[in-house]
Amino acid sequence: MYTLRELVEFVGRTTGHTRQVVGLNDTLSYLQVMAMELSPVKLLTRDNYRSMKIDSVCDCAFPFGMSPTALEVVAPAWLATDTPRARYQRFRIRAGR
Repeated sequence: MYTLRELVEFVGRTTGHTRQVVGLNDTLSYLQVMAMELSPVKLLTRDNYRSMKIDSVCDCAFPFGMSPTALEVVAPAWLATDTPRARYQRFRIRAGR
């Protein structure tokens, strides 16, 4: 199980874009969410905030015979910037499309 902070730090290390993560207390977090809720694009809502305060993991069996895989094994491929799709997009940009 990971905290949001651990996930953000992991992604930063994996992609080579480490940044300082500043934790907020509950009051400041809630004020930030209220401000974000007022923006035209709802980046985060109070409902999202309340959902993030509850663990979202279970110890039940996975459906359809699936089995979990460690994040450290699969995430580097997901976060890779040099994917076939990215290379194709660079070719399109160079071609002016």
